[in-house]
Amino acid sequence: MLTLGLGGSNHDFAACLVSDGVIAAGIEEERVRRVKYSVGVNSLFNESWRYCLDMAQARLADVDVIVADDTLLAPAYFPFRKRIHLIRHHMAHAASTFFPSPFERAAILVVDGAGSLIDDRGVETLTTAVGEGTTITEVSKVLGTNWSTDGLSALRVYQAGDSDHSLGYMYKAVSKAIGFVLYENEYEGRHWYLSEDGKTMGLAPYGTSRYCKEFREYLTLLPDGRYELHLKNGGLLDFIEHALDGYTGDERFARAADLAYAAQDTLEETLLHVARRLHADTGLTDLCLAGGVALNCVANGRLLRETPFENVFVQPAAGDGGCAVGNAYYGYHVIAGRPREKPARTAQRHAYLGRTYDDGQVRAALDASGLPYRKVDEPSRLGAELLAQGKLLGWFTGGAEFGPRALGHRSILADPRRAEMKDIINSRVKHREPFRPFAPAVLREHAADYFDLDIESPYMLIVAPVRPEKQGEVPAIVHVDGTARVQTVTAEDNGAYHGLIEHFHRLTGVPVVLNTSFNDNGQPIVETPQQALEFYGGSRLDWMIIENYVVAHSADDLDALASTLSSATGSPATD
Repeated sequence: MLTLGLGGSNHDFAACLVSDGVIAAGIEEERVRRVKYSVGVNSLFNESWRYCLDMAQARLADVDVIVADDTLLAPAYFPFRKRIHLIRHHMAHAASTFFPSPFERAAILVVDGAGSLIDDRGVETLTTAVGEGTTITEVSKVLGTNWSTDGLSALRVYQAGDSDHSLGYMYKAVSKAIGFVLYENEYEGRHWYLSEDGKTMGLAPYGTSRYCKEFREYLTLLPDGRYELHLKNGGLLDFIEHALDGYTGDERFARAADLAYAAQDTLEETLLHVARRLHADTGLTDLCLAGGVALNCVANGRLLRETPFENVFVQPAAGDGGCAVGNAYYGYHVIAGRPREKPARTAQRHAYLGRTYDDGQVRAALDASGLPYRKVDEPSRLGAELLAQGKLLGWFTGGAEFGPRALGHRSILADPRRAEMKDIINSRVKHREPFRPFAPAVLREHAADYFDLDIESPYMLIVAPVRPEKQGEVPAIVHVDGTARVQTVTAEDNGAYHGLIEHFHRLTGVPVVLNTSFNDNGQPIVETPQQALEFYGGSRLDWMIIENYVVAHSADDLDALASTLSSATGSPATD
């Protein structure tokens, strides 16, 4: 039984294929088309669903059910227009996090900028629900009112997210006011933009509560666990849009940080209010999160620490692209009526949903690159030794991650013990703002030794405090507020990546490495060996390990490596 889910809205196109209740393939359009968030690509010619079918060696005729949600641009499902099932956007998000979760029954919280238009009353901005078996039952919903479209669709569905009562829109507006905008466009007098909210989250700890009072004037937390957030037409936006007017230099940075702090504080306090009532209404202790706001890992950490929920599962592709996962599962369990087996068998244990590349494909890409390389016997061990020497390492193995985080298959790795590593990576490779943190990957069994975290965090979507006695040991991954965005790593789920961290632990006594995505600022993460090699060749990364090969910038470097690290390297690739 094959079900195909199509995700996205007017951006973040994606596809996912579920086979007999388990994810068989998944990819975001940006990884294939090489355009961040797939903004501006022609959705009629999406390649992500073809990628998934090719990966599963299936034909379109083999697919039993095809599902999208009603915020997806219609051209994206035009080839399937006679077969498509459309569901609401927040139902797609809810399905994306509950059905692949490890929970048999759980509370669900979906939060984003906007979802589907509900009977002309408003657009979905927050939904709570309960998942059990193959049923997802909504508990409450916050509707965004005073909304406007982008003028592109007579259906008035998307982009109807710029509305009152939207936490996602509030955060987006703050990001734009600060200047964190990846893309913006004007169409017939209407302004559309895509913000970089992760930067705002990273900036917030540098701020103060200077603007919190202004934000709270427009927020009402309702007794039923919902809220009102007045943004437009005399609302908070008037303040946000002009808060930084006239300020420059250090003063502007300080006030921008204060603005980010207020946005983060408002977001967290509202989500805590909603989640506490959700627990009170349901009595459940397991919580599933999805929607673009669920990528705010700082807020996720507070939900775990400060509510009665004991376990939290966040869909690793919590944004609109992840709706492809939810749509595929909805097609399988709800439309096709297939039962949900014990989550122990079907739970999503990792985000490595892209295709793998065999030795012949990797070798062909290496030969075409012109870069010197050598086959190695123990790539994980070699990678650990290079990191311990302070080298910057490009690391490529297995299938690509689905979602915005590099989780050890398309990663740039470094030694977290060296405080200067943040500046080195930013100046030589990532070219990011200096206030943005880098994340740690830690062996699961040692996570509690370094972080105030007692559950797994496999997707780098929970921020936890770094234990004070450990902060000096791993300074490169500690944010200004003493926290870190943690990825827990196991041998079962992470393979060679786990092996590398394990070797690093043996060499240094530290079970943590610094992990960031294999891309430059503003670019999609690499997907193919060719893309990884092209990036490495033009970068200032010291080394790259791709599957069982180590790659250098020069033959002399490779020869020197072979003589000093012969225990982990094998014969020259030409042998």
